Amino acid sequence: MKLTKQEFIIGQIAKTNKKNFENYVITRIVHSLNTDEVKFLTQQYVKRPSGHALTDLYLPQISLHVEIDEPFHKKQVIKDVDRELDIINATKHQVRRIKITDSLSHLNKQIDDLIIHIDSEIQKHKKANQFHAWNYEQEYDPSYWSRKGELKLEENPRFRTIVDACNCMGQNYKNCQKAFYKSKLYKDHHLWFPKFYDNNEWDNSISDDGLTITEICKSPDKASRHFQQCMNQNTLRIVFPRSIDNLGYKLYSFRGIFKTDVETSSIEDGVVHRRVGTSIKVPQGETL
Repeated sequence: MKLTKQEFIIGQIAKTNKKNFENYVITRIVHSLNTDEVKFLTQQYVKRPSGHALTDLYLPQISLHVEIDEPFHKKQVIKDVDRELDIINATKHQVRRIKITDSLSHLNKQIDDLIIHIDSEIQKHKKANQFHAWNYEQEYDPSYWSRKGELKLEENPRFRTIVDACNCMGQNYKNCQKAFYKSKLYKDHHLWFPKFYDNNEWDNSISDDGLTITEICKSPDKASRHFQQCMNQNTLRIVFPRSIDNLGYKLYSFRGIFKTDVETSSIEDGVVHRRVGTSIKVPQGETL
């Protein structure tokens, strides 16, 4: 059974119950923010060149990690600097530190300054239309999108599995692992689950503005055949790229409807797909 939002929040704080200073800082931050629109995670996994790090607090909507330095950190300054650099290089996120001292007023001042910074970051993201209030109920829930009846790029629909995304689109599968499926709802449409990272067979990428996908087949035996298939199909692609980020999340995010650009595509430089739509209707219902 899925946890309620309240249970999820209590569970995150509970991870710090045996770490008194960490618990104090994190609960003070959460209570000071005084909103349930901001998601927070404790003990956030971050991949490092060798092994991983667990950051004390992570605010995903503003890409901010908070590290709480208890007194023993004074003996491992170089180690902490290397760790922080690894986190920044892996995620491109901000890292802010709170140093535990004997002065409660100094500790509270650091936390208050951090709250001001967090509020500033939230407002900056809102102004740039890059802040989405945390909706726990819809997060990764295909039933939410089914009840809504539409996927919109601006609402950032995301799914944990290919099955969830396919069935939200009316495919009615029990299991599926392929990357390409003919749509049962829309004529001349396919559901596509590309990987936007280099792997054994493919080197696919999407432009920073999300408007163009370049698909390169690395297998000499398949490249020519794949190119001809793309040129002949002339179908629209409903795109849910798979991503595995340095925080360890594997997700399939709706990125829009794409059409193959025959004129600019080539075997050498890849098949080019241009975005032609940012929303699509899905079968409505209470559950999938």
